[in-house]
Amino acid sequence: MSEETQSEVGILRVCFGNRFQAHVDYQTTEEDAVARERDIIQLFSFTFVKALFLLGENKQAPMLLQYVQAAMGDTVTPKGLMRPTIMGQGQLLLDTMPENFEGISVIHLIQDEETRRIEMMVPLGDDGHFYPATTIFFLQYLIRTLSDASLFFLMLVLGGVMEYLEKIGKTNDIKALSAAPVYGFSTAMRYIDGERKRMEPSSDSGTTLN
Repeated sequence: MSEETQSEVGILRVCFGNRFQAHVDYQTTEEDAVARERDIIQLFSFTFVKALFLLGENKQAPMLLQYVQAAMGDTVTPKGLMRPTIMGQGQLLLDTMPENFEGISVIHLIQDEETRRIEMMVPLGDDGHFYPATTIFFLQYLIRTLSDASLFFLMLVLGGVMEYLEKIGKTNDIKALSAAPVYGFSTAMRYIDGERKRMEPSSDSGTTLN
């Protein structure tokens, strides 16, 4: 792909001070707040699906799926939208960049003409440790920083991704790398459009003025 037909939308770094502590940083030239948040939600959906794919038969793949499902349940609750701490005991999302790095995950969101993809570089670790760790720290960052509307949208997207992986494709299917995030976004948009139409007043309930 030539440089003329692709561009970088944003870049996310998860900088590990050690295996259990990390700082998350996202950089983009996008100035519109809503577009910026939609971009990083898309970046996470790609990251989540790719981490599952790269884990392959590793036992941490189903554990990561369950972990994210539990985080979704703790975020969208009967009492409303919450911002839970989803990290395990000993894990810490750092507010500032650590002075010394054990490793850095770097994830680029790339625009290729009409489609998007990611380039993901994750440190080597035992049993693929840094794939789920990168995903969990990234998700915790989003839960803390997204606006309420975007956080709810993220949960809708993840619900769609989970539905795809349960009913349509598998985590080890290469087609899922792009199809699952697309399905997640389309599912979220259908829900939003449906709610918008449901809230609109009926056209025959108004008064016509001559």
